[in-house]
Amino acid sequence: MFNTRVAKQTLLLMFVLAPAPSHGQAAVVASIKPLQLIAAAITDGVSTPKLLIPANQSPHNFSLRPSDVRHLAQADIVMWVGPGLETYLTNMFAQEATRERLLEAATLPGIVLLDLVDHAHEHSADEHYDPHLWLSTANALVLAQALHDKLVMIDGAHAGQYSGNLREFQASLEVLDETLQQQFAPLSTATFAVFHNGTQYFEAQVGIQPQFVLVPDHEIQPGIRHLLGLRAQLTDQPLTCLFEDVNSSEATINTVFKENPVRRVMLDPLGDAVTLGKAGYQQLISNMATAIQQCLSP
Repeated sequence: MFNTRVAKQTLLLMFVLAPAPSHGQAAVVASIKPLQLIAAAITDGVSTPKLLIPANQSPHNFSLRPSDVRHLAQADIVMWVGPGLETYLTNMFAQEATRERLLEAATLPGIVLLDLVDHAHEHSADEHYDPHLWLSTANALVLAQALHDKLVMIDGAHAGQYSGNLREFQASLEVLDETLQQQFAPLSTATFAVFHNGTQYFEAQVGIQPQFVLVPDHEIQPGIRHLLGLRAQLTDQPLTCLFEDVNSSEATINTVFKENPVRRVMLDPLGDAVTLGKAGYQQLISNMATAIQQCLSP
């Protein structure tokens, strides 16, 4: 019988004991596609970052294969959000020998972390924070800067290229933010709900806020009393839109909205539909903005 525990220990040893890469240009591996998109903007013209978890799979419970560990072992830099999202990587990355290769987004100075329930409070990386931090363009820029700094140290021959890419990325994010503010200025009072509390970094940036969240924490399924309480709110305060994601439950949605039909929009916060390229991250945010704007508009 296949021994899962032994297999996991073998994968861990493969990564920890692998020698540090010793090639010319720096090799970058990103745990999830949004981080890969940010990396692609900085490495454009030099290399192509690899992706660990396909965008159509949940980063919460992904199982590493031997080929995945080989990619990690060959990487100069491994980008991940942190234990709050990719829990399966925590034990592997706890080893001292691996830490200099890591770029953990949630612990970077300047990254703003929001609470899972109320985005009015900011949190440190050792608390129960919302891990969808890449949906803030300000956070994306902090991550891009940190990646740039590591790349320049590892691959000084391409320092000029990395720095030029960073400046271009920053300028494009400034333009994107201006566009977002214009898009959502008329929608600041729009009423909506979200299935899963995974878009609040974007909401905070553009100045919108949901009336309620059906599933505040993906690890805890809501009880019937909670859902019926939300349904009762709709009697006096109907909503314009419901934000969904691939993990949304039709049964849960029907329990709340059965008697109060609502416009619904399926969002793609992991960028499954986005093509990898130097403008991929901006496209991810723009796609979300367009979908949300259309759903919230009268």
